[in-house]
Formats: sequence, structure tokens, C-alpha cells
Amino acid sequence: MKLSQKLTKEAVEPFFNGWDSLQETIEPSFRDRNGTAQQELLNGIKLYKQLLAHCDFEIIPLNGWERLAFIEQRPTNYAAFRQLDELFSEMKKGIASKRIQLKRNEQ
Repeated sequence: MKLSQKLTKEAVEPFFNGWDSLQETIEPSFRDRNGTAQQELLNGIKLYKQLLAHCDFEIIPLNGWERLAFIEQRPTNYAAFRQLDELFSEMKKGIASKRIQLKRNEQ
């Protein structure tokens, strides 16, 4: 499958919807300190890695691997959650940018 087909809104939307859902449970877990944040954050890491693989690792934010390593080493840390949230946000922007670039190249 071509990268342009993998980056359609319909193809990547489930990853971002999944993160939005996880985010809604992770943030209160950190605030309430109920101990469920770690497992949910690990699920978020897995989802992010699936998104990277889906994009054939062609789109990754600046220092993405180092930031991901930080998150994986500290899944109980609120800063890791914020960092993962930023990675998802930057991926969304990167995918939109790449989609535009590919569309221009096709014309």
C-alpha cells in the first residue's frame, strides 16, 4: 500500500481517536492517583508505536525516539504522559503536512 493511502484521514483517525479515549482516562488517573495510569499509558505507548509502524516510520517528531524511550522508562510519571500527548499531537501535524506534500507531488 502506498504511503499516501496510509495517510488518509480515514486510515489514521482510529489511532488519534484511540489516544483521545485513553487520554480521557489517564489524566484523571494521575490527578486522583488511583494507580491505573501506568497500564493506560502503556496502552498509549503501544498505540503510538502502531501509528509509527502504520506510517512506515517515515513520519516521526523531532527527537521522537529519545522522547519515546523517556516515556517507556517512566510510565508512572505525569511528565511521560504529557510527552506522549505531545508526540501524538506532533504526529497529527506531521501526517497532515506529509499528506499535503504527497498531494502536491502527485499533481
